[in-house]
Amino acid sequence: EYALFPHRFPDAIDEVVRIYRALRCGQATLLGFQPDRIVVSGESVGGNLAAALCVTLISDNEEGHCVELTTHESAEMVNDLDDTFYGENEETNALMIPAGEFRSESRRMGLELPDALMLCCPALNLSLDPTPSRIDGANDPVLPSALIETISTSYLGGSPIANPVASPYFASDDALRGFPPTLIFTSSEDPFLDDSVAFNGRLRSVGVKSSLRAVHDLPHAFWALATAGIPEARQVQTECQHWLAKIFAS
Repeated sequence: EYALFPHRFPDAIDEVVRIYRALRCGQATLLGFQPDRIVVSGESVGGNLAAALCVTLISDNEEGHCVELTTHESAEMVNDLDDTFYGENEETNALMIPAGEFRSESRRMGLELPDALMLCCPALNLSLDPTPSRIDGANDPVLPSALIETISTSYLGGSPIANPVASPYFASDDALRGFPPTLIFTSSEDPFLDDSVAFNGRLRSVGVKSSLRAVHDLPHAFWALATAGIPEARQVQTECQHWLAKIFAS
């Protein structure tokens, strides 16, 4: 769980970056994952943080930089998991490896970007610009316009809206050019639809393998609706599974 309110920017992204670097540097093996096969996924604000992670890593450009978790911290992470975590789990976004096949905790690896990004209704742009989709989706049942303003103001806490780590929408072309393959899901009713379309277009324009999938008549942040049996959401879940299988097979 990343830092929530009353924490403000950049607390959450700092935590995400720190954990990601630790995983890439070998700590993932303590959780049963391969540290060189990681897909980062996020929905809504989580999508913001997933994209901001890439912006941060590209901007820092710190090859070989590694932030290691202490043995105590690593043990706490493992103990928080259910025993079935080491079995088959369709909800994880990384490949499992047999227990005991992990590398030394002290091994240092060059910092790498995620193998891919998978985003759903990402909050890429924390400005309050009245785009057509924000106007049309002003009464979205999950994210009405008043809530967007509250989240943006509370999270930024006075930081510039156009900071590309706070709002990846404003990242430079040079930063976007380094992004991994990206899949973005959105909805015709999502207030952030226009931002997702524009971001996907920019990624593609600089040569990134990026795709946008839009469903009809679902609210903002609809991934969880698959568990309720909503057909459109279940279809998206299937597409996610197929896309992840291709990423890990490449």
